[in-house]
Amino acid sequence: MDGEAIEAIKRRLSLKEVVSRYVALKPAGRGRWKGLCPFHQEKTPSFYVDEEKGLFHCFGCKAGGDLIAFVEKIEGLDFQAALERLAEEAGVELPKRGGVPNRKELYEVLKLAQAYFQEGLAAHPEARAYLEGRGLTPESLARFGLGYAPPKGDGLLTHLARHGVSPEEGLKAGVLGEKGGRYYDYFRGRVTFPIKDHLGRIVAFTGRALGDENPKYLNSPETPLFRKREVLFAYPESKAKLREGRAIVVEGLFDAIALHQMGFPETVAVLGSGLSEAQARLLKAQEVREVYLAFDADEAGQKATLQSLDLEMARQFLFYAVRLPAKDPGELLLHPEGPALFQRALEEALPEVDFRFQEAAKGLALSRPEHKRKVLEALTPRMLSPEPFDPVAERLKALVVERLGLSPRELNEYLQSRRRGKPPPPPPPKAEPRNRALLLELDVIALLLSLPQERLLEWVRYVADHVWPPEGSLLAEFLELAQKEPRKDYLRQVLSRKEAGGILFERLMLAPEVEEARLPEVVEKALARLREAYYLERRSKLKELLQQSPSLELLREIQELDQAIEAERRIYRGL
Repeated sequence: MDGEAIEAIKRRLSLKEVVSRYVALKPAGRGRWKGLCPFHQEKTPSFYVDEEKGLFHCFGCKAGGDLIAFVEKIEGLDFQAALERLAEEAGVELPKRGGVPNRKELYEVLKLAQAYFQEGLAAHPEARAYLEGRGLTPESLARFGLGYAPPKGDGLLTHLARHGVSPEEGLKAGVLGEKGGRYYDYFRGRVTFPIKDHLGRIVAFTGRALGDENPKYLNSPETPLFRKREVLFAYPESKAKLREGRAIVVEGLFDAIALHQMGFPETVAVLGSGLSEAQARLLKAQEVREVYLAFDADEAGQKATLQSLDLEMARQFLFYAVRLPAKDPGELLLHPEGPALFQRALEEALPEVDFRFQEAAKGLALSRPEHKRKVLEALTPRMLSPEPFDPVAERLKALVVERLGLSPRELNEYLQSRRRGKPPPPPPPKAEPRNRALLLELDVIALLLSLPQERLLEWVRYVADHVWPPEGSLLAEFLELAQKEPRKDYLRQVLSRKEAGGILFERLMLAPEVEEARLPEVVEKALARLREAYYLERRSKLKELLQQSPSLELLREIQELDQAIEAERRIYRGL
């Protein structure tokens, strides 16, 4: 059962250690840590992890949940994919679903493919000659696991079959293709680069043609293990150096390997154009502070640089744009002074503010008012920062004042007019609903979910027998679900997707531990408050009806409700 596997995963993996890969956590009391929320921008930590309860919660944006919910949200996965990823890391076997290979099996298929590609490189001197011609040493080839997919269309297909891997499994892993019911090797006649996740496991491949074939680069299709915007090539090999605080980000896989070989082991490569939010989080997880973007010197490379600077996560780094002395970093590997040239490019890299201004002003004459206007309009979005003391926005304003001949007052008036013309900013996180009954329902649910797993069903049934939530209410839905599937992790997962889920996790985080001897009293008082709230809601509706249509029967029912309300108050007041 998945329930048993989930419990095993949580026993083997520490929530705090998993969260620490993405968030710098500091102690905040016994068994608790806090840090800046990875799900919204903040300067004061409101994100907490409670190891004993196995929960995380942000008191700012209301994100919350358990270990699996965290991985779902931070990696953009669904529940099953997050579960499989954690099971693989914890060494927990999940039950197979309908004959579909699970993630562990897919990792094994990729290992077999890697062995086949490396054998291919050893057997094909033309592939080795190509790599040597690019300046790569045998040490670099071994460190990054480069291989070669022979031109034969079914070599890998046959290799996998010998090891008991079906064509369907090879297709699912992204190393085989299928057309008209026939399976074939997805990579043929290409140098292969294994793409690894943050734990160093192969999740995909990129193939590079030896000649001028199109496409020049071919990535694995996206699979349950691989989304190209969520991985960085050379990230596992760079981790130790990244922790020193600096990252160099390039576009090409050859570029990354070349810079490692030239003595810049903090280099990683994107698998597309520009840095993504998920990739930026990987850098943040290693406590990177400075990011040097060394994208190609062409127009596409400069566009990718600007795109990276506009990420929401980008505000957590100091960015520099590297002006390359060659088309791309890989070319410097063949230059006798390549390392020195790249080091000089790093030292002369433009801070984000200067790069933005140069790109905005490219090809324009700042002596002409209409050109000044174009520069101003191009830079306006970044100057209209929601952060009150955004250093990049402030330095950019100062540069605009200096270079465009505006006074600070004129610039501020212009920005204010643009701000007024913009659509209103998104509303802040929802405050707690004013519906008192819903809040009390959440208190009861939080109390039940704080109980030991083995006591849950017993107390769910007790609550169901002693309170009568209206049809369609959150508590009614919870009690019905909990009696069918009394698993805390499953119930938390379902509730986290409800509108009031954030408030529930806040209550779970704040709920004190209840001693066994006091549990009946605590439950009884919570139920009394909830019943009172239900009675008050009913009483309010009856009073409205009484005003519209006076009736002795309605008056009698209101009096009965008054007596019931008073009885509940005596219970929770301990009278």
